[in-house]
Amino acid sequence: MQGQVTLSKKEKQYQFFYLILMLLAAIIFLGIIFLKRFKSPFSDEDILSIQKLEEKAKFDQQQKLTQRLVDSTFVQIQKLTNETTEPFVENTIQTGINDINGSFGVDIIDIRKDAYPQIAHFYKMYFEDKQIISSTTEDIKLFEKKYQECMIGLKEKRDRVSQRANALKDRTQ
Repeated sequence: MQGQVTLSKKEKQYQFFYLILMLLAAIIFLGIIFLKRFKSPFSDEDILSIQKLEEKAKFDQQQKLTQRLVDSTFVQIQKLTNETTEPFVENTIQTGINDINGSFGVDIIDIRKDAYPQIAHFYKMYFEDKQIISSTTEDIKLFEKKYQECMIGLKEKRDRVSQRANALKDRTQ
């Protein structure tokens, strides 16, 4: 007959701690072996932060250059009057609008650059509205001039008709 081995309470506690330590050691050892091949998501965090800062710096630099163009183009459009504009002024404004639209290329990834094509579109619409007002005003002036010429011609014709009528009355009497 074999006798049963019984462990004291203290020995059971030691055995429990021993098994827990062995389990932790096995998990750490296996974790090191298997996770050694995987790339850590935290290892590139510093590089990504630096890249983001560089992108923001590129955007800020390009924005400073573009802001002058935005302001000058707006002032040029705003100065347009109801009279016809000279072709070189129109060309300068069109060039400014196109430059604003294409000021941020594909090398800048900042989402704030999407506002500049919208600004260019607004300036284009504003410029076209100013041109429509100018051409409408010119048409109105032309029609008023032709109306005045017609009224003068009509008055002259009436005067001639009344003179002929008076001449005919004088002959018949």
